[in-house]
Amino acid sequence: MGSDDRPPRPERRSGGPGARSRRGGARAQESGGRVPEAGGGLFTRRRLITGVAGLGALTAGGAAAWRLAGDDPGSQPWWPSETDAPGLADGAASAPSMSSRKIPKGMLAIFGAPGSFGGLDGSSPTTVIEVPGWGFGPGQAAYMSAVAADGTVLMATTPFTDDQSKLTGTGMELGVFEPDEHRFARLVIPSTTGRQTQPSSNPLLSGIGGGDISDVLVVPAPAGERGERAVFVSLMPYYSWDVRTYGQLPAFGRLRRDDSDDAWHYEPRFSHTGDSLAAGMEPRAAATAFPVGVNGQPRSARGPTSIARLPRSGHLVVAQYLGTGQGGTDNGALMVLDLEGKVRAFWQYPQVRPLGIQLVVNPREVAADPTSEPDDERFVLICDTRDTGYRTQPFPIQEFSYQASTGRITPKSTAVRAVQDRSRMESAAFGADGTLYVARTKADGLRADTLAVYPKLGRERGLVTRTPATGNWPVDTWGAENRPDFLVPGTDRGGLVRSLTIDPETGAVLLAGLNGLVTAVRPAGSGARMTFRTLEPLDVGLDRLRGPATRYVGLRRGAIDARRRILWLPVNQLVLDGIPWPYPPFKLDQWLLRVNLDVLLED
Repeated sequence: MGSDDRPPRPERRSGGPGARSRRGGARAQESGGRVPEAGGGLFTRRRLITGVAGLGALTAGGAAAWRLAGDDPGSQPWWPSETDAPGLADGAASAPSMSSRKIPKGMLAIFGAPGSFGGLDGSSPTTVIEVPGWGFGPGQAAYMSAVAADGTVLMATTPFTDDQSKLTGTGMELGVFEPDEHRFARLVIPSTTGRQTQPSSNPLLSGIGGGDISDVLVVPAPAGERGERAVFVSLMPYYSWDVRTYGQLPAFGRLRRDDSDDAWHYEPRFSHTGDSLAAGMEPRAAATAFPVGVNGQPRSARGPTSIARLPRSGHLVVAQYLGTGQGGTDNGALMVLDLEGKVRAFWQYPQVRPLGIQLVVNPREVAADPTSEPDDERFVLICDTRDTGYRTQPFPIQEFSYQASTGRITPKSTAVRAVQDRSRMESAAFGADGTLYVARTKADGLRADTLAVYPKLGRERGLVTRTPATGNWPVDTWGAENRPDFLVPGTDRGGLVRSLTIDPETGAVLLAGLNGLVTAVRPAGSGARMTFRTLEPLDVGLDRLRGPATRYVGLRRGAIDARRRILWLPVNQLVLDGIPWPYPPFKLDQWLLRVNLDVLLED
């Protein structure tokens, strides 16, 4: 970051990213897009980074903002705790030592702006590659990633607060990096009126506006067309600006690569706001799926936050994090779109009252099973969960089926936990054989817990056979324990898992944690006879990139280029609570880490 881009010098605080800091509330964003009042509460670093995918600070429907305070003594689970927990995975070796492996030359390379690499120099085993023109826009940090067949890496963006209800930028954009040419470009998404910046009308927000991009995914082109497309979703595509002047930003967007200039371009025709998504639905259903805004605000798309492609239909399942707003439900929802952005199915998460205690459920991540049958396409959902007192409850996972012929989403399992010890289901991915891998987080919300494995046994996984969604499951069985078939030893070191990916060539499971620890697991066998080998973890050296104590540097969800044997990991720099929000937009350095998979997976 150049000197001209530096913000006012913040008050310095002691402690690293996991340090305990002051508690405080915050006013929330309402579903129609009303922004929080300036200075309406204090950030706490622990509570912000405990939130998964940057969503922990948002409440469903925007009724109030909530923090995932895993260290809060009041955040007790509603269910009884149990002391017994599953042992090591069958056939697994003992957990490796806590020491991380040495980094051989050629394993790691990091890309970024010239002069932005801090303590990384010629003495480091990590190769530093300076890319002229590298740089995200003001207030934009690298976030989720995806990789195209030609090796291009697409990066979504998140605010410096790591909280989409408190934006720090001026517009909406993705980062596009072409490794072969060492070329980086900002792909700025224009509004429906062609504006590239959309400042909030609130004068206290210092020009903040635009929107986030919560997830991005590369998908095959529609039938009869060549190449690939990319789709993205935005949890916060509207931030209280004058829609007549500045237009609207998409909640669902599509990109394509143009043969004429070999560059990625935005496709406004197949991109949709909450208003245009609702236009294709029956009015009564649209009123719930995309609530009408108030005082001239656009319809809410209810916070799309995660997207996955269903393998048989090619349709896209999307998690809607937010509720319907005042007078409705705080629970989020699910929808399925086709590649043109038409709504094919919608499912509202029901009211949840286990043991008579009402909980709020916010869908946060979806992952699709590649072995799905026609008209029975399976996917899993991980939800953020709290009680009505805004106390965090352990996050569950749940399996669903999508029937394309009827446009129906059906829960197949109830929402479950792996162990009744306050651990959280964090992130999920499927192997090529339908084995479900779930990264978990310890009760403190900051440290990784052991990887849970649910293999496919015949036509089903244990999620469905042991805890089916039968009867009044939102009351009778929601939050039940469903012990995984395997817990993989050696995967519970380092910070909570920010990236869980599967190498399609070897089947290796790759876990990247909050503190920059990358762990590879080599599964063998299938079904009930699986074994696992956890390789020595790799510390990618985030400490040498860190700036002042008021900044935070961390990894985000990676993308695998199987053909070129590369794991790409975005490395972002955030402010969190280092500067009281709101502050005028400024720039911070962001990076992209390249990991050589063949070297990483060597014994």
